[in-house]
Amino acid sequence: MSTFSGKPFLVLGAGKSGKAAAAALRARGAAVSVLEKAEESAVRRWAAANCGGTVVASPGIPPSDPAMRAAADCGLAIRGELSLGCSLLPRGAGIVAITGSKGKSSLVKLVADALSATGRNAVPCGNYGLPVCEAADLSPPPDVAVVECSSFQLETADEALAPDVAVLLNFSGDHLDRHGSMEAYLDAKLNIFAHCGAKSLALVPAPSEDPANVAEAFERRFPGRPFATFGCGADADFTVEVPHGSYFDNPVLRPAAAAAFAVLRHLGADGETALNAIRDFVPLPHRMQCVARRGGVSWIDNSKATSLAALAASVDMSKAPVLLLAGGRLKESLGLSGDALRRKGVVKAFVFGECGEKMARHWSKALPCPLFPDLPSAMAAAARDADALAAGTVLLAPGTASFDQFSSYAERGDLFAALARGYCRSGR
Repeated sequence: MSTFSGKPFLVLGAGKSGKAAAAALRARGAAVSVLEKAEESAVRRWAAANCGGTVVASPGIPPSDPAMRAAADCGLAIRGELSLGCSLLPRGAGIVAITGSKGKSSLVKLVADALSATGRNAVPCGNYGLPVCEAADLSPPPDVAVVECSSFQLETADEALAPDVAVLLNFSGDHLDRHGSMEAYLDAKLNIFAHCGAKSLALVPAPSEDPANVAEAFERRFPGRPFATFGCGADADFTVEVPHGSYFDNPVLRPAAAAAFAVLRHLGADGETALNAIRDFVPLPHRMQCVARRGGVSWIDNSKATSLAALAASVDMSKAPVLLLAGGRLKESLGLSGDALRRKGVVKAFVFGECGEKMARHWSKALPCPLFPDLPSAMAAAARDADALAAGTVLLAPGTASFDQFSSYAERGDLFAALARGYCRSGR
């Protein structure tokens, strides 16, 4: 008999994670209720009727939400979908857990693709791919779950997230509207290491290329716990010669290639297999994806750049001169300066959306920064300027969330790609 049989569970949120958690619990005989919206009064009523029950929270619901506080006040156990899913993985399945402020989905895909190429059933899941609860019930079951862990998911992580390999890829400001401070955001990220076993590999960036010094924060949080570093410098425990011309062949992504090499070697892949995986990697949509070219100018969709740090990294990866398209719903204070963008090769910023006016005010002393109501009008102006360039990049790197004018960063990127291809075909 399942250990969940007959036990009461309340799932908060009916998105992908919530639906997967509810389905997995029902398949094991649990008594499941689902609240599409987290309402404090509904949680209290359910708690009164289900003493000793458990709340499974979708990652979009913060611990500070009144419904979550009510659950704690009522003595209910609280789990996240990610931790529940990890507890349901078949015995013997490995867990590779990956987090970071940018680039974690690409690393998850690279590791899963490389392990699959060696004949292992490696499943990308978590914040990218399937919800972990859904991955746990696949047939055949996964040999390795390669789990992308967002800071939201890690806030409620428990002992079920006991990875064989845990990676904190990088750290920079993001999601401060939820976490409130850089310290709280980093603390959530570090939860990925909280239940690593004695034989687990804990990986953090080498200090020489990590302004946040995650290695030092790790040692403060887990004194005496062994860990290893990756990167491109002499102080890194793991480094790699990145294949020329690959997606990772640039200063921003080379550390991610070193992290991938470390993970794959730890899991038994030989060096040639790991290098081939890095060389042959096909990036995910909306991550520095060249969607069109006209003359010597490339149109690059990096709609996934939803933070200012990701925006800056996008420019570093682009061929100058750069015509930058930025704007949307800002998630943090606007600390990135126009001078910094100009030094990185931006010659003009076409800003749009909810925070466009704020960006224009902040950057316009250092570089031209015309303001537009939406992405299509900003792109039309950028297309006219692009025709005057012999070479360079038109870069969509918004630095913001998309929810002022789009349902997702993917919808924003899809529109950019469609319009860019139209401009490049027609020349207008």
